[in-house]
Amino acid sequence: MVIIACSDNKKQEKELLNNILKVHDKVMAKDEALMKNKMALDSLLKLPAKDTAEKTNMKTLELKLNAAEESMETWMQKFDPDVTNKPHDEIVKYYDDQQKAIMSVDSLMNA
Repeated sequence: MVIIACSDNKKQEKELLNNILKVHDKVMAKDEALMKNKMALDSLLKLPAKDTAEKTNMKTLELKLNAAEESMETWMQKFDPDVTNKPHDEIVKYYDDQQKAIMSVDSLMNA
């Protein structure tokens, strides 16, 4: 009975980690487009302003792109998949928190 519970715990932990990594991979695929958009936007912002509303919109978009990029970098620096010797409940909580965090990054990338 204990072996089955342990096996189920490991399976649950692996599934949680895989879900996190799937979202991470999806976000990373968007990262190249984000960087290209930031460079293009940066070039446009250096041009003389013809329409202040358009310039304001571009600056707002630049802030959103920067926030998405910074959020991803922060998450990647803090994420630690090594849960060796940690209790199952702690692992599940950590992975749940990380799932929420990477989903937040994904939302920023889609904004």
